[in-house]
Order: sequence, then structure tokens, then C-alpha cells
Amino acid sequence: MTLADFCSQLELCPFVVSDDSVTVQGVYCGDLLSDVLAHAETGHLWLTIQNHVNIVAVAQLRDVACIILVNDTAPDPQTVTKARNLEINICGSSRTSAELCMEIAKKGLLD
Repeated sequence: MTLADFCSQLELCPFVVSDDSVTVQGVYCGDLLSDVLAHAETGHLWLTIQNHVNIVAVAQLRDVACIILVNDTAPDPQTVTKARNLEINICGSSRTSAELCMEIAKKGLLD
């Protein structure tokens, strides 16, 4: 399923979307950057409350499909600028990581 499909199905708010045709291959939830570096995989949606510029570097290193900021968190302006420059997708949601994961499972979006 593409990022565009996930955005539609989960009603995500796009902050920076350079490629919504990227295929989502999984989901990783984590707020500790070193943990995300160690465990997130290529093509995953990364769900986090972190909104600072360092998330863009982590997303680029792990080649995630999109950073999803949860709990109504918005990226700071420096993060948006860096994400645009590096073509890193960032979307947002008012829901928690747990709620989004349950919705993904309920709708069978990764089957």
C-alpha cells in the first residue's frame, strides 16, 4: 500500500510529502532516536512524538517511508525545511501511536 493510501485511510495531515507513491512496508513506534536507528526498517512508517530536526536525519539513515508525528505534534520550522531539502515525508495525527497501530491492524492495511 502506498503512503497516499495510508494518508487517506488514517486521515493523516501532510506536513511535508515529497513522494506519496512510496510503498509502506511496516510500522515502527519509537521516540528514542538510537532505538529507531537500531530497529526501524526501510519502508516503515515511523510513529513518534519527537518533532525536532534530528528526526529527519534518522529517517534518512533508516530510509523510512514517512515520519508520523502523533498526539497533535507539529514539526518545528527547521525540521520542515530540512525534510523538504532531503525529501523526507512527514505527516501528523491527533491520535496516539497505539491508536494508529490498532487502526492499521483493524483495517488490515499491512496485509
